[in-house]
Amino acid sequence: MRHRVNKFFFIGLILSAAISLGLGIEFSGGNTIEYWLYMNSALDSLSFKDHFEDRLKLNLNYEKLRIGTVFFYWHLSAPNQNRLLYFDYNCDYTDQIFELTYGRYYVTFGKGLCLNQYLDEDFRVDNSIFGLKGVLKYEGSELTFLAGEPRNIFFEENIYKIKNDTLDRLRGINLDSRLRLLNTVNMNLGARYVRYHRPVDITPRAFTELFGGNIEVNLGPYEGYLEYAQHLGSYPYIGGRLTGNALFFSSALTIPGLGINFQLMNYDSIGFGGAGYRYNEVPTPIKSGTSINRGIDEFGYGLGLVCSLLDKLNIDLQHNTINSHNKNEVILEQIGNFKYLFFDNLEGRLNFEHNQKNNIELPIKKKTEFKPTCEFSYTLENYFIDFSYEHNFISADSSKYYEHAVVFSLGRAERAQFTLRLERRNRTPIWLIPKIGDERYWILAELSWDISDRHNLRVRVGSEKGGIICSGGVCRYEEPFRGIKLVLTSIF
Repeated sequence: MRHRVNKFFFIGLILSAAISLGLGIEFSGGNTIEYWLYMNSALDSLSFKDHFEDRLKLNLNYEKLRIGTVFFYWHLSAPNQNRLLYFDYNCDYTDQIFELTYGRYYVTFGKGLCLNQYLDEDFRVDNSIFGLKGVLKYEGSELTFLAGEPRNIFFEENIYKIKNDTLDRLRGINLDSRLRLLNTVNMNLGARYVRYHRPVDITPRAFTELFGGNIEVNLGPYEGYLEYAQHLGSYPYIGGRLTGNALFFSSALTIPGLGINFQLMNYDSIGFGGAGYRYNEVPTPIKSGTSINRGIDEFGYGLGLVCSLLDKLNIDLQHNTINSHNKNEVILEQIGNFKYLFFDNLEGRLNFEHNQKNNIELPIKKKTEFKPTCEFSYTLENYFIDFSYEHNFISADSSKYYEHAVVFSLGRAERAQFTLRLERRNRTPIWLIPKIGDERYWILAELSWDISDRHNLRVRVGSEKGGIICSGGVCRYEEPFRGIKLVLTSIF
């Protein structure tokens, strides 16, 4: 900790000196401060708790040099809970042919089959690497090499956790080469290699390797992308060679008034990392982000159609599915969005979602949901009014129930928006009560206010029902919440 504090003061000293000397250095940053106050029915010392979080980002740019810092602090007032405090930094040098980064950074090779360490602040996933990264650029092609220590931070059940508290090491190299043929065809060729050292590998030579490549073609209105990766590793603790492979294909055809896209994925033992975390988050065709096992055993495809042949009518249809190779686990997603412009300032939307999950949300073997939604938006100069109603029919094994909600929003563009959401569940199945309780009504009011061009304040008061949410193949359970949430975002 003392070592990190010394770094913080060192960087702060550089910033202060640079600003005071007026050396033409550009200074920018942002801060997000968040406070939650839980208001449960029993407001005693055991059940009372709050959540405090702050993320401060500072950047200093001087010609080809940049110093970036992130200070993060999270603290929960409940007894026996740990805080999370870290100070990250990176130093970048960038010119036309070369980039060099030292410190903490994020990186994705291809679509992420071999390596995908990324930041998703909305979903509160912070997967990064601390070390060295270099990029050599030449006539549209880039060669990237890196070495470092990964750190994966995840937020689940209102608790931040560092998932990989290990001594893992990563090495990687990636080549992206861009070609242009006959002035009409753009082609991108990629190749990559990642090596991963783990203390749990009992055989020194049995380190984990992933390698592969991709080809991308742009021909007029058509875009095609194909990526393949192979995994050579070892089973943790017991040894023995582990092999896997992955294939991902996507294509899109876009012409005026019509768009068609298709995705295909086949993953077998490609996910690498540890229990609950991955260093390669593979793509999934499921729009909600749900994955079966994040690259261990998955096959699936997605087909989408966007049509706007009529001036006032837009149609968006999707059919996406993934399953394990023995089809014991299945996810099916069907989505339809119909948008119609009645008048210049009145727009209506009719949406539906049909989802089926087999052996995904244990202990339920089969769960289906069908959720139609109607929405209307009315605008008058800078002001707007939105109204929507959704009804979700749910069947989980022998349990059948429904949830419905009414949402009303009123606001002025780029100034303020007030939203009121009323939600109800007709009954709670017995198997669900230990997880979320027997509450059936939720009322939530939210105000988003742009105090100025650089400051936004969001205030949320009421209750949220909780449940499983997913993003990028990662899912987590969010506990029901009752209380107040405040978020102040600033840029400078």
